[in-house]
Amino acid sequence: MKDPTQIRANVVIAGVGGQGVILAGNIISDVCIAYGLDVKKAEVHGMSQRGGSVSAQIRFGPEVHGALVEKGRLDWAVGFEWAEALRWMPLLTPKGTVFVSTQEMIPPIALKDRVSGTVDYPLEFLRHPRVRAIDAPLVAKEAGNVKTAGVVLLGALSTELPFSREAWAQAITHRVPAKAVDVNLRAFDLGRRWKERVTPHLAQMPQPLVRQVELHLEESWCKGCGICVNVCPERIWMLNEKDVVETVAPERCTGCGLCEKLCPDLAIDVITHLNSSAMVHEGRNVLWQPN
Repeated sequence: MKDPTQIRANVVIAGVGGQGVILAGNIISDVCIAYGLDVKKAEVHGMSQRGGSVSAQIRFGPEVHGALVEKGRLDWAVGFEWAEALRWMPLLTPKGTVFVSTQEMIPPIALKDRVSGTVDYPLEFLRHPRVRAIDAPLVAKEAGNVKTAGVVLLGALSTELPFSREAWAQAITHRVPAKAVDVNLRAFDLGRRWKERVTPHLAQMPQPLVRQVELHLEESWCKGCGICVNVCPERIWMLNEKDVVETVAPERCTGCGLCEKLCPDLAIDVITHLNSSAMVHEGRNVLWQPN
């Protein structure tokens, strides 16, 4: 094991908003500072509240001149979420290691088709001899709180760094609320036994939704205000030459119901069913009903 006061390394923590990525980066920084190391840290977290990517790059050593990790210089990547770890694979050194949670948090931007619910998500992980996939949420649940999954991964990372368990415990105690110290330390210690937890990851694409939608318009009530035309995310409504609403591509309707909710004249009725047959609706103004 290297002298902890002379080690020089680059670490990236990656995940999505709310997983504790920034906290984990702060804990690592505190441990390094306790050993007198120079630490530089860069964070990306602006879209965290909307399920966006969050990352923390930490570089430490006797002397560090920049915060950003260059391609081919990343020693350890810790992925709190399956796909977010993929983003950092190209930066790894030939001997770089990835500790990644098998948790999958598919972001809204990955939705390919809002009608069927199919997503574009990298379910197959790159084959790499130093990828360590750990069911961190399951381990965290054993510790007492599933929200400590990130600390589980920090425990796994700690086994490859020359810092003492006491230094890590002190940093965790300093950074987390007092009432959560014990559960976080348990999660950390369970993570340090990561070799018992590495298992093949069997990812499965979520089943598409069976979505059936009926749109009903009472033309005599419509005043042609155009609100439904403007708010529809799929642009299925338009005003005709009589200033009455009609559909352009009703098969694109996802059943969000915005048009129905915002229609001031209560002229639109949206009936949506998931994984079941569409409700039979009697009426002369059925605009679209799937077969």
